Amino acid sequence: MVSVYHAFSFGVFKYLIPLFLLTVPYLMAGSINMKLKMRDIYFGVSVSALVLLPFWLNVWLTGSRPQPVPLQIMAFQLFGISLPEEAYFRGFLQECLGNNLRGVFLTSILFAIMHLPQLVFYGDWYSLMTFFPSLVMGFIYMKTSNILPSVIFHFAANILFLGLYDILSHRIFPVV
Repeated sequence: MVSVYHAFSFGVFKYLIPLFLLTVPYLMAGSINMKLKMRDIYFGVSVSALVLLPFWLNVWLTGSRPQPVPLQIMAFQLFGISLPEEAYFRGFLQECLGNNLRGVFLTSILFAIMHLPQLVFYGDWYSLMTFFPSLVMGFIYMKTSNILPSVIFHFAANILFLGLYDILSHRIFPVV
């Protein structure tokens, strides 16, 4: 499971990248739409459950058990990855490109391209699949105009993926 924590090997960049992703939207747009609305939080949790629960159940019902994700990794996933990426990609780019289906699609392409270095430097084939959850996060943002529900989905998807990484890597992309 150590291989999935490669974000920690970026040294000082692991702090500068989230800072950049949070700062640019403020400098360019002046604000990011993040509101603490219970309806939006419920929507983010509901979509997360509907989309992610089948993956978790599939693994559980086949007898496999997810790995526990350490608390410090969870904190980094929330504050160093999910929040900054959603602020930048949904709160800034999707707003600039249009908070509509076209904007969701274009933002998702850019989101997937941003994850390609994981494939190049670490051989992480899962980076190619980031386009699909990005569509979900874009749809959530399009419906709510609030990054908080998409942050909830992003965080839940990342934590689920980290817990299932070893199991999935042997099923989908066997280690040779």
